[in-house]
Amino acid sequence: MTLRTILVTSCLIAIPAFVIHAQTKADAPVFKTARAPGELTNKDIWASPLFSAESVGGLASMNDGLHYTVQEDDGGETVVNQYAYRTGEKVATLVRAKELVPAGSKEPVEMDGYSFSGDEKKMMIETGSEPIYRYSYYAYNHVFDRASKKLVPLADVKKAKQRLATFSPDGSMAAFVRDNNLFVVDLATMTETAVTTDGEWNKVLNGATDWVYEEEFTLVQGYAWSPDGKKLLYLRSDESKVKEFDLILYKEQLYPGEYRFKYPKAGEENSKVQLFVYEIPTKNTRAIPLGADGDIYVARLGWRTNDVLWFMRLNRLQNEKTIASVNLAERSVPPVVNTLYQEKSKTYVEVTDDLHFLEDGAFVLTSEKDGWNHIYLHREGTQPLQLTRGGWDVVAVMGVDEKNKRVIFTAAKSAPENQDVLAVPLNGKGVLPLSPEGGYNDAEFSKGFQFFINTRSTRNTVPVYTLHDGNGKLVKVLKDNAKLGKNCEDHGVMPSEFFQFTTEGGVELRGWMMKPRGFRPERKYPVFMTQYSGPNSNEVTDHWGGRNQLWYAMLAQKGYLVVCVDPRGTGHRGHDFRHITYGQLGKYEVEDQIAAAKWLGQQAYVNKDRIGIWGWSYGGYMSSLCITKGADVFKTAIAVAPVTNWRYYDSIYTERYMGLPQDNAQGYDDNSPVSHVNLLTGKYFLIHGLADDNVHYQNSAEMTNALVRANKPFDQFVYPDRNHGIYGGSTRLHLFEMMTEWVLKNL
Repeated sequence: MTLRTILVTSCLIAIPAFVIHAQTKADAPVFKTARAPGELTNKDIWASPLFSAESVGGLASMNDGLHYTVQEDDGGETVVNQYAYRTGEKVATLVRAKELVPAGSKEPVEMDGYSFSGDEKKMMIETGSEPIYRYSYYAYNHVFDRASKKLVPLADVKKAKQRLATFSPDGSMAAFVRDNNLFVVDLATMTETAVTTDGEWNKVLNGATDWVYEEEFTLVQGYAWSPDGKKLLYLRSDESKVKEFDLILYKEQLYPGEYRFKYPKAGEENSKVQLFVYEIPTKNTRAIPLGADGDIYVARLGWRTNDVLWFMRLNRLQNEKTIASVNLAERSVPPVVNTLYQEKSKTYVEVTDDLHFLEDGAFVLTSEKDGWNHIYLHREGTQPLQLTRGGWDVVAVMGVDEKNKRVIFTAAKSAPENQDVLAVPLNGKGVLPLSPEGGYNDAEFSKGFQFFINTRSTRNTVPVYTLHDGNGKLVKVLKDNAKLGKNCEDHGVMPSEFFQFTTEGGVELRGWMMKPRGFRPERKYPVFMTQYSGPNSNEVTDHWGGRNQLWYAMLAQKGYLVVCVDPRGTGHRGHDFRHITYGQLGKYEVEDQIAAAKWLGQQAYVNKDRIGIWGWSYGGYMSSLCITKGADVFKTAIAVAPVTNWRYYDSIYTERYMGLPQDNAQGYDDNSPVSHVNLLTGKYFLIHGLADDNVHYQNSAEMTNALVRANKPFDQFVYPDRNHGIYGGSTRLHLFEMMTEWVLKNL
C-alpha cells in the first residue's frame, strides 16, 4: 500500500521550503540555517546520485551453471555481458544495443530487458516498456538470433504492445498476451495463432491476472508452458461482475481524463476463475476442473511433467489451501483432480513460492503448523518429514539441489533482525550456513546450485555483492559500494543500535534507534518514530535502509532520536506473534507502538512531550491510529497514503487478515482511524496521491470528512497524477522536504 495527494485545506499551515526553525528550549536540538560540513540535505538524498548504490542488475544464470549474464552500461551503450562464476571475470559480450536493428530500420531499438530461449540461441528483447500496475507492464518484444544477429518483431508492431512474452522450453515457440488474449508464435515461420479470442478490457483476461491477483498474490503471468512446449496451461478470469474504481488524471489537460479498472473491495464480488489447457499441435482446448465450487482463488499453477499439471487453490477466506494435480494422459472426462496437499487454519494460510517439486514426484513446502514457519518434505504414502525445526522462521525456499540432496533457503535463524542463506539435507539432518555471518543476506543461485551471488548489508554497512561457490566459499567481491560507504561517512550518517524491551503487558518487542549527533545522555531529545507494522512485515532488520535511512540520519543530525519498533503481527517471531492480529488489524499493533512510545518516554534522555510518528500505507494507517488512540502519548503524526477503513481496501489482502466485513463488522470499525478522530489533540499531517490505484484517495477523503465533522484542525497535501509510490521527477524531493519542514516546525 502507498498513496498521495495535492490538496491544501484551509487548516493547512504553510511551511516555506528550506526554512529551519531555531529552538529556544535548553533540551531541544539547535538547528542551523546554513549547511555545516558533512551535513546531509534532502537534495543530496533525493535529487542527486551521491548516495546511489551499485548493484549487479539484469542477472541471469546460463544453462551450464558456470556462467551468468548481466545487463550493463558500456560507455553509454547497453550491453549484455557474460561472466564466469569460477572467477567472476567477464568472458564475452553477447549483445550490444547497436546490434539491435530490426529489418527495414536504420535505428536500433532500446533494450529494456532480455531473456534467453531454452537452448540460449535466441534472446527476447523488450523495448518501449510502460508500467501498468506494481509488477505488470506493456512492451514491444523482438526475437534476436545470436548467430545471425537478426532482430525480428515477435508480433506486428502496428498492433498493441504485448505482455508476458516467453519462449517455449525448447525455443521453437513463444507466447504472449495482447488485448487480454493469449497468443502463440511459431518462431520458424513467425506465424501467430490466437489461443483465446474472448478477452476484453475490464471483462475477461486470458493468460494474465487481474489487479488484485497481481498485487496480493504477486501472480502476474497467468499461463505456463509444459516441459515439452506442446501445451499451455492458462488462467481465465471473468471480472465482468467486479465493480470498477475510477481514478481522475489531470496531466495538464483542459478536461481531466479518467482511468477505470476492476478493483474488488472487501466483501465485494471477485473475478470468476477457470483453468484451461491449450494443445498446440491440435489447437484443442480442454477445461480443467478446480475440484471445488464457489468463490475460490487459484494462486499458483504449473506443470510437474509433460502431462501432469498442478495448481494451488484457496477458499475465499484463505484459511484452506489445497495443492492439486491433473494427469491429462488419463484422458478421463472430466479430468480427475488429485489432492496432493491440504492445510487448514483457524486464521489464514499464506501463499508463497516455497513449493518445489522433485524429479521423483516428492515436493517440499513450508508450513507454520509447529508454531514456526519450517520446511517439510512430502512423499506419497508417507508422513511429511520436517526438515527444519526450532524457534526461528524460514523466510523463503529458493530451490532444491537434487544432485547434492539439499534444500536451499533463507531464514531469520541467527536473529529475528537477520536473514541467513542456508541449506538443509533432504534427510533433515543439520542446517548448514552458506552466507557470511550476520546481517541481511540474499542470494541468486546458478542453475545446478554450483555458485551463488550474495547481497549482504547491515543497518550500518552498505550492500556488498559477493560471488561464492555452492558451499559458501568466497570467490570474489563483485561490488563493494565503497564510494557509497565513503560518502555516508563523509556526510556523518549516524549509526543505528538495536534494542529490546518488555511492555507492561509482558510482550517483548525489538527495535532500532539512531541517536542524534553528539548524543549526550543527560539531555532530553525529541523522538521521531518510523514503522510499517503490517502483517508478516519487518522493519527492524539488520539491513541497509537506503535513502529512507539517510533521511532518518539527517533528522538525527538535526537533533532527533529516530526509533523503529516492530509490533505484534510482524514477521520472524513465529505463528502466534504473527497471527494474534487476525480479525482486528490495528488493535495490537497500536497498543505496541503506544507502549514503545511510553517506554521511550521513561528513558532519561527522551523528552516524553515531544514524540512523533510517521508511516506510509499500512504505516500511515498506524500513525493515524496512534495520533488518535494514543493522543496522550504522541505529539505529531504523518500519514502517507493511509488505509483509514479496511472496508475500502481490496478483497484478498483484507479478508485474509480480517475475514468478511459482513461477518466482522466490529473488527472493521473498531480500529478504523475514522472512528477515533474525536480523540485527536496533536498535530496531524495527511498526504496522498490522487492516482493511487492501490490505497485509494477515498481513504484520505473519508478521513478528511470525519476530521471536519469533528472540527479538528489538521494539515493535508495531495499529489495529482501520482500513484501509491509518489515518485517521478522532483516528487520525492518535494515530499521529503515538505515532511522535514513540517517535523521541524511541529515536533
